[in-house]
Amino acid sequence: MTRRSLSIAATAVLLGTLCGLGCNGDGNFKVFGYTTRPPYDPNIRSVYVPAFKMSAFHAGAYRGLEVDITQALVDELNHRKSPIRVVSDPARADTELIGTIVQLNKNIYNRTQQNLNREFEVALVVDVVWRDLRSGKILSGARPPAPPTGEQFDPSLPPPPDSPPDGVALPLRLQAFARVLPELGETDTTGQKAAAQQLARQLVNLMEAPW
Repeated sequence: MTRRSLSIAATAVLLGTLCGLGCNGDGNFKVFGYTTRPPYDPNIRSVYVPAFKMSAFHAGAYRGLEVDITQALVDELNHRKSPIRVVSDPARADTELIGTIVQLNKNIYNRTQQNLNREFEVALVVDVVWRDLRSGKILSGARPPAPPTGEQFDPSLPPPPDSPPDGVALPLRLQAFARVLPELGETDTTGQKAAAQQLARQLVNLMEAPW
């Protein structure tokens, strides 16, 4: 038997052993607590993402940011080979991701002698709610704010005035930042797309099943 044949045989034995330890019907296997299965809920196959709302009014360079965020989310899901796909029809979606841009700032850090921007940052703050359209369950995991330090929760007391009513989801707040260096050819558009990509990575992390 040649060395190549021995190598193939050893590989086959190893794969057979691994499948014997924990091979699943979906082609993934689990060994010693580790698995090759993607870290997503197998019951969630699709998400509907309506256009993000822009409560932070900002015209000019950052117009169309809502579209960039949606496209970045699609690209990130495809990049990670997630089983969750973005669909355009809520009637065909398992879940829905609703987002509102609450802050959009351009922070200047450095200027040239001609008072031109040498370095700045695009800061993006978004409130999101991810919910299951089949059951109404909130999947984004947002929780009411903790009581101030020194105060203990007393269930007999009425809820604070800013608590959401029953059945209303409390949004989860995410932040994304993008550094821009115009001297390297980067522009406001570059920063906008980079911030949208960073936000998309956080959103896909949110979709992953907890450990």
